[in-house]
Amino acid sequence: MGLGLKERIELMRQGIIQRYIVPMLEMHGYMVSEWKRPISLEDMILRDEGWIPQYTQFTTWETYTRTPPLHIYFNTFAGDVFEKAYKFCFVEFLIPWINYKLPPNLIGMFTRLNLKNGGYIWKNKIILDLSNLEVSVREIERNYDDLVLKLVESGIIKD
Repeated sequence: MGLGLKERIELMRQGIIQRYIVPMLEMHGYMVSEWKRPISLEDMILRDEGWIPQYTQFTTWETYTRTPPLHIYFNTFAGDVFEKAYKFCFVEFLIPWINYKLPPNLIGMFTRLNLKNGGYIWKNKIILDLSNLEVSVREIERNYDDLVLKLVESGIIKD
C-alpha cells in the first residue's frame, strides 16, 4: 500500500517539527505533557455516510507545555494538499479543561474545539510557516507567552 499525497505531506510536517521545532522548544523549557489532544469534530468532515476523519494513521495527538494549563499541539493533518504545502502547519494553543467557563474577555481570543465524544475545550490557533525554523519557534513562543499573560491577567493561572 503506497502513501497518498496527504499522508506524505503530514509525515514531512511531522519530521520538520520533531527534528527541529520540538528540540528548540525543549531548550526553552517546553516538555511533552501527559495530556493528549482529543479528537474533535473539527478533525472530521460530515458526509452522507457520517463523520469521516481528516487525520491519518500517522497523526500524533502529543502536546507540549511549559506553563500549565496551556498546551501546544501541532496539527499536521489539516491544511491544503499542494506543492510546498508541507511548509505550513497549524499550531493550537489549548486549555484542556472540558466545558470550562472561560471569562468573557478571553472569548474570541480562544474559540471552542468541539470534541468528538461531547463537550469542548478552548483553543487559539495560528498558522505556522515552517520555511524559517528560528522564526517559527519565536512565533510559537511569542504567542504562547501572550496567551499565558492573558490567562494570568484573567486569574486562570495564579502567579
